[in-house]
Amino acid sequence: MAVTGTGTDSVGVLVKRALRMRCPRCGQGPIFRRWYTYSEHPACPVCGLVYDARGESLGFMYLSTAFITGLFFLVLILMPPQNLQLYRIALAASALVLYAATMPLRKSIAIALNYFNTR
Repeated sequence: MAVTGTGTDSVGVLVKRALRMRCPRCGQGPIFRRWYTYSEHPACPVCGLVYDARGESLGFMYLSTAFITGLFFLVLILMPPQNLQLYRIALAASALVLYAATMPLRKSIAIALNYFNTR
């Protein structure tokens, strides 16, 4: 397969590749072996780009988790509960599901932004 990345791709192109969970450089190689188990390739199988050599994407992951937590805090403030116990259970369950469901996407976006900053 031919590598299609030019090294001067825009942030929009990199984010589109990240949303497809593909390599930010070539757009072809998968980031994850299986996204639902969160097992990732250490490098792109097509172009060889090492995805997260220094673990820098963890900072973005922490910030995006804090952002999602802030959204749930706003929901807590703006929507007062009728039944406090049910409200707490539903809020905690939906937060855990949202964190788990978006983790692969957040990781692939972090890898793409890290690639943008270091190329």
